Amino acid sequence: MLTEEEKLEIIDRAVEKALLKLPEVVGNMMAQHASLVKINTQFYQDHPEFIDYKAIVASVIEKVDGENTLADYKDKLAKAIPEIRKRISLVGTMNMGKPPMSVNRDFSAIDVTPTTDHGAI
Repeated sequence: MLTEEEKLEIIDRAVEKALLKLPEVVGNMMAQHASLVKINTQFYQDHPEFIDYKAIVASVIEKVDGENTLADYKDKLAKAIPEIRKRISLVGTMNMGKPPMSVNRDFSAIDVTPTTDHGAI
């Protein structure tokens, strides 16, 4: 059976080891972030038509990432390009203007008598 002092000594050593690893972990995270920023910057330089559609790009890349979790990030970007172009072309066909100010909500001319007993309680 461990005494209280021995338990605290084990805890202190574990905490010390964890704190000594912290700079290495943070350094790796910073290097990874810098690498991803560089890749993303190059991606937008290679595809300037995507700059105004960053939400679409992010959505498609997230979908591709979910489908190809083990793939390299550059490969995921390459797989996402056709789908990004497809979605951007769909957005171009949408009418994003203001809707009409008045909407006809008169439904009195519509016949709502049931033709079957479906849904009758």
